Amino acid sequence: MSSQRKAGTPETPVDAASHHDVARRDLLKCGCAALALLPVAGAAADPRSSRPQPNDLLVYMEGPRKGEVIAVSDLAVGDAPRFAYPMDPATKTVRDGSRLNQILLVRLKPEHLSQKSASESADGVIGMSAVCTHYGCQVTVLHESGRAVVCNCHGSTFDAGNQGEVLGGPAERRLAVLPLKAVDGSLAVAAGFKGRLGPPQQ
Repeated sequence: MSSQRKAGTPETPVDAASHHDVARRDLLKCGCAALALLPVAGAAADPRSSRPQPNDLLVYMEGPRKGEVIAVSDLAVGDAPRFAYPMDPATKTVRDGSRLNQILLVRLKPEHLSQKSASESADGVIGMSAVCTHYGCQVTVLHESGRAVVCNCHGSTFDAGNQGEVLGGPAERRLAVLPLKAVDGSLAVAAGFKGRLGPPQQ
């Protein structure tokens, strides 16, 4: 007698149970995959971790004035870079939940600014990601040229006056630029980051 079931023959209880188990396993797999996405969605909804938004004010990231709004006049040409986080002006929420929100601020001479960088500055104050694109260290040093910034870890050099372009490795990708504007004398975000943030694995 053939062991094969003919087309149209009703399933035996064993066949039905087997099919039911497969369907149940598939459903459980889908449910687990959906649950795995929930923490990610929740993290994205956290306003402290969201990326800078237009009209956010910039506040000091560290030091004795931590949390204070930064005025355009606080920065002078030749000063060491300052570091900031964006803050929602409506809720006063500081977006410090992600280190990729760390912003480097430096003021340059007009002759050191490309046309594009000048249009995205606030009276010569440039905003860029403070996280190096090589290994993720903080970019902290103003180059002796007065227009470039240098990563303290491995010496990658970026042109602050020309869209954060790489002037010297080992970094291979420019720093993301954060367009700025002045609002009642304070530094504010004009648009979101332009460019990828952080090192390649970010």
